[in-house]
Amino acid sequence: MISSLLVFQHCSDSSDEPSDKEVTEEILRSKSWSAASVNVPANTATENDDWINFGVSFSETNMNTSGHPTGAEAVWPSGTYTVSEDGNSITREDGIIMSLSNISENGFSTSFSVPEGTHIGGRIAALNGPYVFIME
Repeated sequence: MISSLLVFQHCSDSSDEPSDKEVTEEILRSKSWSAASVNVPANTATENDDWINFGVSFSETNMNTSGHPTGAEAVWPSGTYTVSEDGNSITREDGIIMSLSNISENGFSTSFSVPEGTHIGGRIAALNGPYVFIME
């Protein structure tokens, strides 16, 4: 009589691991984020401290922003977004790509550039240039 013994070991399959995109999405959706600090472009219509009440929350397809300085919603508007496959950027529905760094459950940084011609509340004062938001 021939008998055989089969031994199965749990082998780790890389497909069981969440992708970088999934990890970033999960972190972004985990809570409502508040601005810890904001650096605005030189000679722009807002000051760093004008953004102290800014916040954002993410759902599966939308980000909802609040606390903008009056008229400055175009800097970081509410709307749809997608996370890149590497989890290192967000593309907003207006086409602006926001680079992400230092992403953790405690916070993240994002930097992006607002295009020329973006004005505060329809006035001549411009909002264009590079922004850095540190969210917690």
